[in-house]
Amino acid sequence: FLRGDLDAIDGISWRPDRAEKILFTTPYHTREIYLMQDSELPLPPVQTLSDLQGLRLGVVEDVFYSRELAEAGLKLNHYDSLPSLVAALAFGWIDAAVGPRLTLDYLANKSGFRFLELNGPAPLDRYSEEDFRIGVRVGNPELLQEIQQALDAIPQTRIDNLLQRWQEFGGTQVTTMGNLPITARQQQYLSGLGPLRVGFMEDYAPFSFADGGRVLGLSVDVMNRLADLTGIQVIPVQAQWTELIDMLKHGEIDILANMSYRPERETFARFTRPYHVIPNVVFTLDDTLNYSDVKDLKEYRVALGSGIYYEDTVREILGDSGIYAYDSQQSMMQALREGDVDAVITALHSGNYWIRQLGISGARIAGEFKLPGMAGEDLRFGVRPSLSPLADILNQGLASITPTEEQVIENRWLGASLPYLDKSAPDFEWTKEQQRWLDQRNREITFCADPAWMPLEGIQDGKHVGLASDALTLFSKRGELSFRLVETDSWPEAVEAAKSRRCDMFPLAMQTPNRLSYLDFTSPYLEVPNVVVGRISAPFIQRLSELGEEPVGIVEGYAFAELLERRNPSLNLVTVNSEQEGLRQLQNGDLAGYITTLATASYYMQSMGLADLKVIGRVPADWSLSVATRNDEPMLQGIMQQLVASLTAEERDQLERTWRNVEIKEQVDYTLLWQVLLAGLVITTLLFYWNRKLGHLNRELATANEALSYLSVTDNLTG
Repeated sequence: FLRGDLDAIDGISWRPDRAEKILFTTPYHTREIYLMQDSELPLPPVQTLSDLQGLRLGVVEDVFYSRELAEAGLKLNHYDSLPSLVAALAFGWIDAAVGPRLTLDYLANKSGFRFLELNGPAPLDRYSEEDFRIGVRVGNPELLQEIQQALDAIPQTRIDNLLQRWQEFGGTQVTTMGNLPITARQQQYLSGLGPLRVGFMEDYAPFSFADGGRVLGLSVDVMNRLADLTGIQVIPVQAQWTELIDMLKHGEIDILANMSYRPERETFARFTRPYHVIPNVVFTLDDTLNYSDVKDLKEYRVALGSGIYYEDTVREILGDSGIYAYDSQQSMMQALREGDVDAVITALHSGNYWIRQLGISGARIAGEFKLPGMAGEDLRFGVRPSLSPLADILNQGLASITPTEEQVIENRWLGASLPYLDKSAPDFEWTKEQQRWLDQRNREITFCADPAWMPLEGIQDGKHVGLASDALTLFSKRGELSFRLVETDSWPEAVEAAKSRRCDMFPLAMQTPNRLSYLDFTSPYLEVPNVVVGRISAPFIQRLSELGEEPVGIVEGYAFAELLERRNPSLNLVTVNSEQEGLRQLQNGDLAGYITTLATASYYMQSMGLADLKVIGRVPADWSLSVATRNDEPMLQGIMQQLVASLTAEERDQLERTWRNVEIKEQVDYTLLWQVLLAGLVITTLLFYWNRKLGHLNRELATANEALSYLSVTDNLTG
């Protein structure tokens, strides 16, 4: 620009020394200059520049306020860009970054540096704000006038929209999620979150409980509604209460459902408002037990849940000798049935559920359990502290659930009959043509499947398993027909089998242009999020283009391999044979990313013990999965479409919960463990060898020094 190669320069701030060579427009934007810090290493109170003495400050090279910082005698580290500046702070190379408030905040969130935070305005006096102008060289006032007129013609509303779009969202169009009244900053926060692991008690029916590999209940439905409203991605985790609360304390889950507020829990959780309050009661089989106050249980053996919020208070009143704490609701009620305890303190609905499930006859409620300040059990969502803004957003979501929706959810789980016990199927009937076609084939349909796509589907010991297997079981019963697996060793082999007509259909497949040449498709009955998995050190990404030319894996023959090649031709896609192979290559550094479904990523990362991988982004299109049938048998497509259309809302919901559910099972990666141990052994051996060698050299050096000392004395004596 100063050489004359450019006519104008954008994004430049006015400075006296620059005004000698440059003509400036009026500012079209002004942004505040702030200090950013590491939340774990906060700065001391900053009022003046002298308060920053002794600290390492980072600034962008040649920024307009760097001279004032330097003249104040501050130690400056210069970086070529704002992203480099933010990274330097995150890596501990500087103590504070000086830069534009919104941009620093945006870059820290975009890169996943959630531990960085704004400290406050930088004490720069006249340079506390950065003015954005367009500059032209002195001697060209006509050009300056034209540019100024063009700037003046831009409506202020247009500028405001541009500022919101780019400062808050990095260019993404501003949208609202669901019908939740959400602020722009909250939306930005949500867009930077990865999938959230939500803990549910596995035996706390009807609020949350495991049923056939799924987690169901009132709390689950409330969380699912919040996910609809906010757009968050939920991965359910089921375990016992004592396990879940320990997971929350250690950051292994992000949210814990079924949690009651207690002041001491504020150290490891941020609470939402209650979404349901349960009366606690005393169950007993003893007809003589009269209950009006907790002291009435003084002479009885009393069971309660281990770690429940009122446990300590009950022990203080009754003493420890007669109190029995149980890890599960089921074992506690079994103890009552077997006569091991005289009374059980628990939530009304949970106790009633287990009385029905265990067939406990003669059980009765002796009275409502109340303590001072504890009228009932308040069910809330507990959020780990590092996600504090999420608790406020969930509160807004809870407030947005209408009374009608609340009543529907409560009636579903707290009514006289529980919906998950209703196994009846809707009326179903084939046409004469469909009956004839099925009878000609002995009512048997062959199918191929992906052998390693769990939990959606897989082949284990020659049997079809997973969500797709559950769907076929429903179809088989409803249509009075059978499905026979044609086993293959990989998904590409299954595709070839379908092309050669060795099988009639796929229970789960996504429509693509190429597949229409040999397959017909029903309407989709399952939507699965599509994600990018990366190594634990990788930053979160907003779009696939951020991966550049780095290799990105996907299973050969998968629908999105074809679709991504069409939509993202610059993406360096590398095909692999299976999910396991792709994740291993990612872990070993052969791939920079791996594209798969959220369900399968969660499943295999846990089952393979891949703790060093994480979901780093969403692919802007989800898997819409249908039944795919051979296109030379149009009658078959009609049959499968009728079966898919017959699925009730409850059945679809249960199928969806199957892939949403993730069960925590510890697995050690012994290959990695042995590599670490071997490396440690080699290092220890080398250190031992070096110490031995160093000791030998020291002894030789000491001997030589003694000899020199002796010579120095004798030399003086002799001459």
